[in-house]
Amino acid sequence: MAEMGDSAVQLICDAMCDAAGESRRGGCVVVVDGLIEAVTDRPDASTPIRRVEGLLMPAMVNAHAHLDLTAMGPRSATGDFTSWGMQVIAFRDGQSGADIVASVVAGVEQSLAAGVAVIGDIAGTRDAASAMVQSGIRGVSYFECFNGEIASMHSAIGELSVHETRDWRVGVQPHAPYSADPDVYAAAVATGRPVSSHMAEHDEELRFVRDAEGPIVEAFKQWGEWDGPRQGTGKHPVDWLAEPLRAAPWLLAHCNYVDDEHIASLAGGGATVAYCPVASEYFGHRGHRYRDMLDAGVNVCLGTDSILCQPSDEPQPMSVLAQMRHLYQRDQTEPRTLLAMATVNGAKGLRMEPNHVTLIPGAPARFAVVPFDVGSEADPLTQVLTNRYPVSLLDLTGGRSDVE
Repeated sequence: MAEMGDSAVQLICDAMCDAAGESRRGGCVVVVDGLIEAVTDRPDASTPIRRVEGLLMPAMVNAHAHLDLTAMGPRSATGDFTSWGMQVIAFRDGQSGADIVASVVAGVEQSLAAGVAVIGDIAGTRDAASAMVQSGIRGVSYFECFNGEIASMHSAIGELSVHETRDWRVGVQPHAPYSADPDVYAAAVATGRPVSSHMAEHDEELRFVRDAEGPIVEAFKQWGEWDGPRQGTGKHPVDWLAEPLRAAPWLLAHCNYVDDEHIASLAGGGATVAYCPVASEYFGHRGHRYRDMLDAGVNVCLGTDSILCQPSDEPQPMSVLAQMRHLYQRDQTEPRTLLAMATVNGAKGLRMEPNHVTLIPGAPARFAVVPFDVGSEADPLTQVLTNRYPVSLLDLTGGRSDVE
């Protein structure tokens, strides 16, 4: 053990667990210079002690968020997906750069307050990406691009990359298969940066890609961006984009509508699926195959999508723990599988170091803490997934970088 100076502290907690095998009642986490030094059963009397009441876990990862929509707050789902999306676009288009920055900052603050320390954000504008790096939150800003915007994509990367840190990177997000053709996906891969996309999110997307029909066509016509008549591809989006999806480890949001062959294709290409369970149900999607994906070798993590999709009575709408609770209570998913989806799987999907969201020595000392009934013999993590206590962030890093 390294020599401990004034920067050393021992956290005595009621229980602790992570996705790397740590699970115990009681115990002590030794922190030195903002990093975990050791996990022990008993504290050292010579080092300062701090009492932590509750279950101590690594800070969580929100792998898919739209922070620039935070200012809208939770909204009721109305009409079909495309009509709803047009309302959101109209709102975002009406925001000034200062409005977007304020919205992102608010989203970051709410995330940190809910025990989330790493975010994969979809940046609809350069202001959104700049705001995220200036906030100090760790993660990736995926700059969103559409058909005809490859040059703009490269320009944005050049402008934003000068602000990159060890904790924050610029990625690329071709918006979705109905708004970005294969050449946009190929251009994104060619940048060598983290890449993300919405994929198989709703049946309107499948209908558009396969048949060039449906509400999305009408939306493009309304915007004056339809150059039809067009032939559908006759394919599912995962099949249509098979080549670029095999060329990089994509982070694909949602994947609500996939069959066995698509799951196998995603696993073979090393894709990560960012599942947003509350958002999926908000739009009426049922029967997500996240457990089949995990069994097939797909890396599945958790996201919130946007604050719009969260329940109006959820006190921590940016909470990843809320997503875990939803899945446990709905599906009885194994608790430590959910913890992996909320931590190490998300870090892997963002191309960050998974061990940095564990209790392994050397990991940054950022923790999510949730109260539980210490008098109960029930597993503390299971209790946390069934109670309604809020989660809080305990950050002892002092701004220390994840990567040495």
